[in-house]
Amino acid sequence: MLRIPKQWLALIALLVLGLLFLEKSPTVLLDPVMETEPSEFPYAYMTDIETIEFDTGGEMRYKMTTPAARYFQLDPTTPGPNDYTLIDHPHILFYAEGDTSPWYLSAVKGHTDASGQRVRLTTNVEAQQDSKRHGVIRVTTSELLVHPAQQYAETDKAVKMRARQSEIETEGMRAYLNEDRIELLSQVRGTYAP
Repeated sequence: MLRIPKQWLALIALLVLGLLFLEKSPTVLLDPVMETEPSEFPYAYMTDIETIEFDTGGEMRYKMTTPAARYFQLDPTTPGPNDYTLIDHPHILFYAEGDTSPWYLSAVKGHTDASGQRVRLTTNVEAQQDSKRHGVIRVTTSELLVHPAQQYAETDKAVKMRARQSEIETEGMRAYLNEDRIELLSQVRGTYAP
């Protein structure tokens, strides 16, 4: 019967354990339960962005600027319909047809869908227009869904609208920015000072 001294067995065991540890990365050894979702980290990060869209006649329709945006691609191998972009402090300027004053929209946060056709503005959302007829019109709400290509925005949240001589509160709003028309949806209350 072959007898191996205990010291040699301990040395062989240590060598085998050492080889096993060399195959693992240090972060896996220190925190093996830490699993991250691919959506937690952006696929792309962009800064100082300016997006401009023109109509068929070459006139500017809208311009969006933001200091930073993060694009999340849920499947790292290919873009998909559930991908999205988070936008920091978006500012959107809509140019209307004719002599209508442009609308300026801003918020703390923005979120676009995979196609970029819809932008959800959240947190301190403000829309403003310097109207020739009503003076400065300021609309505030907590959330606004914007369709930039259609120059259309809507919300079902509480809305406050202030102009030179009036203040209106409502639940929900549809804004046709290129037509300079706003529909107030329900529970409309207002004051007017002549």
